[in-house]
Amino acid sequence: MRLRRVTAGFNWFWLLVLSAAGCSSAPEVIQTKPMEAYEFRQTQGGVRVAVDPYLTVERTRLAFRGGESFPESGLLPVQVNIENGGREEIKFDPRDFKLARPKSGVELTLSASEAFSLTRLQVGWWAALPILGPSSVAVRNEPRQKDLESRELREGTVTPGGSTSGFLYFRIAPEDSDLAGSVVVAVLKTAGGREMTYEIPIAGRRDIPIPTNPAAASGPQAGTPPAATGQGTQRPTRIEGTGGGVIIRSPSP
Repeated sequence: MRLRRVTAGFNWFWLLVLSAAGCSSAPEVIQTKPMEAYEFRQTQGGVRVAVDPYLTVERTRLAFRGGESFPESGLLPVQVNIENGGREEIKFDPRDFKLARPKSGVELTLSASEAFSLTRLQVGWWAALPILGPSSVAVRNEPRQKDLESRELREGTVTPGGSTSGFLYFRIAPEDSDLAGSVVVAVLKTAGGREMTYEIPIAGRRDIPIPTNPAAASGPQAGTPPAATGQGTQRPTRIEGTGGGVIIRSPSP
């Protein structure tokens, strides 16, 4: 009986220690920006959709616990922002979003659980022994899964004058670092059943860090190799999209 009590106490102590360690690095709160601040966006009938792919380790680490492993695990989070400037309620479903790639075809959205399966840490066999307490890997996996679930874009509606935001998850090959030529396709529906198809070209590279200062963002510095300058200083171009919408196309790197 005494041994059982000692073991139980040790298990609870170990759980508290590991839980505190796993929760000490909570992800940052993601602030929604004005629509004009997003590079990749399209408008139809007063309804605006903007997408923001989280490509680099710097961004995924700040947004998700364990996000530093997303690029090497083949997981691409894409933030979606919907703003309803029309007169009808808008319905949306994450299953109506797709990522069209120039070489690999069309990728469907992953659920949060499917995304977690790509990035979860493997639990060792010793975790099954009660006397050792819960596995540190298992404890670290829990906040990873919660972040993916809490940030996931869920099926819903947007009333006139309203907006919503959330993340979609796509699977892309870890070695596929260049998103040039990729298009996010989305279908929204009005309360009357009318469909609006958005085709939003995106671009960017996973292997080029985001500039951290205005000087880096404004253009290449003297002596900087071309490959390290990211997408350069060309301005996005405005073109007409499907259904009379407007597409802001970023130049390829």
